[in-house]
This record gives sequence, C-alpha cells and structure tokens, in this order.
Amino acid sequence: MVNPIDALIIVLAFASIALIIRNLIVSRDLKLPIRIKGSSTLKVTIGGSSFSGYIIVADKAPAGGREAAARLIEVAKSMRSSVTFISSMFKVEGGKLLGFIEEEIKKAELAYAATKHVRYAERLKLLQDLYRTVSRDHRPYLGSLALILWVPDDEESHEKIVEAFKSIAEAETGASFKILTGKVDLSSAITSVPSIESSLNIPAVTVGEEDLADGRGVVLGRLSEREGVLILDWPRDFEAHMGVFGPTGRGKTVLLAGLAAQLGILSESALNPYMVLVVDPKGDLASMLSGVASKIVRFKGGCIPMPRLDGLASELIKSSSETGWGRSRVEPCLGSLIERGLIVYDLSELPNEDRNVAASLIVSSLVIEASEIGLPGRMALIVDEAWRAAQGRATHMVIALREGRSRGLHIVYATQSPIDVPGAVLDNTRAILAFGGFTRNYVELAGRLGLENADILLKLPVGETLIKLGDRPPVRVYSYNYKSMLVKQLISGGGGDVSSGENDRGDGEKR
Repeated sequence: MVNPIDALIIVLAFASIALIIRNLIVSRDLKLPIRIKGSSTLKVTIGGSSFSGYIIVADKAPAGGREAAARLIEVAKSMRSSVTFISSMFKVEGGKLLGFIEEEIKKAELAYAATKHVRYAERLKLLQDLYRTVSRDHRPYLGSLALILWVPDDEESHEKIVEAFKSIAEAETGASFKILTGKVDLSSAITSVPSIESSLNIPAVTVGEEDLADGRGVVLGRLSEREGVLILDWPRDFEAHMGVFGPTGRGKTVLLAGLAAQLGILSESALNPYMVLVVDPKGDLASMLSGVASKIVRFKGGCIPMPRLDGLASELIKSSSETGWGRSRVEPCLGSLIERGLIVYDLSELPNEDRNVAASLIVSSLVIEASEIGLPGRMALIVDEAWRAAQGRATHMVIALREGRSRGLHIVYATQSPIDVPGAVLDNTRAILAFGGFTRNYVELAGRLGLENADILLKLPVGETLIKLGDRPPVRVYSYNYKSMLVKQLISGGGGDVSSGENDRGDGEKR
C-alpha cells in the first residue's frame, strides 16, 4: 500500500515537471536574437506572432524626454504595434551651470540686502537675466533617439502604418524623423556617434562630454543650428587664448562685456580667476560694466606701473612705445597692476596715440608680472581694439601669448580683421570667434584663422559668430545681448569703485 505522503510527493513532482516543460515550450516562442532578413528587414517572433521592425531615426533629442517616450508607446499600442527605443538621452535641465547661477543669485541677493550697493543690484539683475535666458535655450535633454516600430506581419499596409506613426511622433515630440528604407547597412544606421554594443548590434546614440555644454563656465550664446547654448569652461577653454574678429557694429564689444561680467562673478565667488583686467580704449565696456566691475580706472594720463624697467622690461617698453605716433604722455613707472576682482581701464579720455601706448604698457606690465614674479592666481586679460597694441613689432603682444598659457595669464583680444595682429599672435590663438563681414576681402583674410567654409561669414547676421575652439568643429552661435542685461534698471547711481587714473601712480619711479 502506497503511503499517502509519498503519493502526494509523486503528484507534486509530476506537476513540477509538467510546469517546467510548459515554460520551456512557451519560452521557445520568444526567439532571440532578432533575425535580420536580407539586409534591411528586422524580424522577431513573440508568443507565436511574427513582427517586422522598421527603423525610425530622430534628427535631435525630442522635447519631453521620458514623457514623450511614454506617449509614443501609447500611440504604438493604439496601432497594434510595439516600440523599441535606442537612445542615450541625458537630462541636463538641472545641470551645473544653472545650479551655479542660482547659487550666485542667492549670494547677490544677500549682498544687496546687506549693503544696498548698486554693484550688487546690477550683478543680481545680470544673473537673473542670464538664468532666464539660459533656461529658455538650454536643452533639457541631450543626445538623439532612434526607435524600431514593430508591426504584426498579419497587418496589411505596413508602409501606411509606419508613415502614420512617424507623423504622430513628429507632432508629439517636435522632432523630425526619417524612416530607413531600402537596403540599409544596420552597422551605420545611426551615424556620427560612438558604437555601443546593443542586442541588435546597432550603434546606440550617445553624446560626448564636449556636447553636454553643462559646466560652470561662461555662456557665449545660443547655438544657431541646433538647440542649446554654448558654454566656455574656465579655465580650460581660455588657456590657449581667444581672438574675436569682426567689422564695427557686429557685436564684438557686447560679447566682451558678457565674458568680462561672467568672469568677474567667477572671480568674486571662487577667486578664480584672481583678476579680470579689461583694457577699454573706447569707453564702451566701462559704461556697460560700471554696475558689476570691482573698479573702473578712468585713465587720463600719467604712468602705467611695471614690476621692473630694465632687461626684458626695457624691450617690452620699447615695443609698447612703437604703437603710438610720436612721443606719448603715458610712461612706465615701478609698481604693479595686480588687484582682486574685475578691473576696467577706461582709456577713452586719452589722445589716440596715448591710448595705444597705455594699452601696450598694460600688456607689457602683465607679461613681466607673470613671467618673472608670478601671478597670485589665474588671470584673464581682455583687450578691445587690439590693433592699437599690435603696431610696430608688437613684441609685447607676441610674448604675452607665448608666455601666458604656462604662466596663468589668459588673453582675450578683439579686433576688426585678422590682419590687425601679427602672425605670431594668430599662431598662439586657439579659440577663434569670427563675426560676419560684408566684403570678400574680409572672408579671404579670415582664411588665416584656419576656418573652413569661411564664405559663411558673408551670410551671418549681426550678433552671430562662427566659433572654433581648438580642434573642435566650428559651430555657429548667436551671442546674447549682454548690453541689455547690463543696463541699469533696479537702481540708478554709480557702479563699482572709480578712480581717475591721472597721476594715481605718480609716486612710482618713472623711466
């Protein structure tokens, strides 16, 4: 007689075996890997049903991110289809840059509440405008998207179904999609991205670090040919020096004001750069930066301090004097230009020839300071109308760019044409910002900057630049109107500390 317990164990054992066999049979209905029929058709069998896959590729990351993906899934379900997503979209709307600007807004609010100083009011307004502008143009998602629409083989008119889904997907996401048809080489179906292993051995879409544009740096403007903003990382993108080129009225000075104001904020909050020195021959930058500068020196004559006056310094002084016409009232004296914060030298009240010499001596002074004494920290030197400091041999300009990178002196200079500065200066300029021009001669000269397809400069509207950073491909950027951001609205009155500059250094020893 069989023991009832043994009988129960036998029954359970047979039931378990039957269940395992059933599961094995069912699992065979999902056939992986996906088969590729011919060279372009994807096939998959699930639960006894066969599906054909159609690859659809978006031209950019769709708006809405995950929410958009969920909507596309619902659309596919309503059409008796399924969707496979191939994507590496990164969410960056809460990125480092916006977080940094938020932090600086809080600091400016506290500083203004405590001091009621106009400089903090102006800085607060600039930061708030910058936050709104960047938030509007910053891509919430980066990367690209491809998907496979799986249509049951028993459905008729596959092409109509795929076209209908494509149209709905474009309406839902705001992106343009293309359907890969014909004989498609699946290994290159999604181009211009690194290959990442996937179940289909199709390159997944990803973005590189340089495309994230999400550092704690300086905002240049909105990308013209795709969504997003271009952000320069401090100090990496400034180490090899920057040249800004373009005819009068195209936006060079406004762009310099935006760079200087943001670097000044970095200087005050992080002490890096230690100093931002702006050389302003026309007075326009001093006017725009009056609310955010730590100090504006209205230089009316006298002497420019230099750490020493002999040896190499004497050669730099001689080179500086060549930029003027005749004897200048501006001379060197012993001293130092190094101060903390954003310092603007307004040279507009000097005669033209004296502006050239003053600008050149400022460059010479910083060359000696950086190469022989050492700077207390990284420093940005911004020179508008750089042609004034590039007359004659311009030894001081050449040495400044050659020595600067390794000494912590990072130079941004602006001028109308590449021919305004010596070839040795261009050779040491790795970041190029070229505004549009009106003449064929300007475009031909721009060829000296290493820009490909320089003809595009003839088509750029005011405010738009072609930017090449090192070996990266050039991009078109519409620079923000920093002038309007810097206009006083919160409060009227003076800005940063102001000094006349006339004989301020008179107690030094003149040459």
